[in-house]
Amino acid sequence: MKLEGMTALVTGATGGMGSAIVARLLADGASVVRADLSLDAATGDRTLDVPLDVRSDESAAAAVAAAVDHFGGLDLLVNNAGIMARRNALETDTALFQSILDVNLTGAFRMARAAYAALAASDSGAIVSVSSTHAFLAARNSIGYSTSKAALSHLTRLLALEWATDGIRVNAVAPTVVPSAMTADVLADPAYVERKMAAIPLGKPIPAEHVAAAISYLASADAGSTTGQVLVLDGGESLA
Repeated sequence: MKLEGMTALVTGATGGMGSAIVARLLADGASVVRADLSLDAATGDRTLDVPLDVRSDESAAAAVAAAVDHFGGLDLLVNNAGIMARRNALETDTALFQSILDVNLTGAFRMARAAYAALAASDSGAIVSVSSTHAFLAARNSIGYSTSKAALSHLTRLLALEWATDGIRVNAVAPTVVPSAMTADVLADPAYVERKMAAIPLGKPIPAEHVAAAISYLASADAGSTTGQVLVLDGGESLA
């Protein structure tokens, strides 16, 4: 129960990755605010569901306020909300490019700013964002997504530097392909799977549970000296 007594807010909490993150944080002792577009306000055993649109400053502030009001504070923000469009540069118009950035990058920035005061008031304030290996490995047909994740990784470093004196640690995880609704189309393509697994020395996708475990570690006292880092979960893909 390494997160016992902590309160976490997870964005994009109802998706496959989000559900795994919520389950791991609860198993490790945290109380969890599940925040997502599709949720209505509800409470459960160590959980609070709140509606959240990370494209809105007001919605971000309201989600954080609900967490603080219900649990008395906030110790961990997990920026997991994300969208992807499989388009190359010429197929991606400005509106689509901007919409991806607004969720994946600016949404994380909105949430970090909204959570800052509560995290600074905590004895163990931390932010962990879900980046991707697309942040540093060029991949076709992912111009908006990859750009957003590269910027998110650097936003992680910048916030870590700025907020270290406030006792807030800021890190990220960067998985390669994780089975989820977002990747169901490519993982259903035998040619893609053969090519992708050949590029991963361990030869398999990254389970959402492994991503969740890494986030739990980065939020825990075991990672108390770790900030500004992007923990890569790629089965060795970036070695080659």
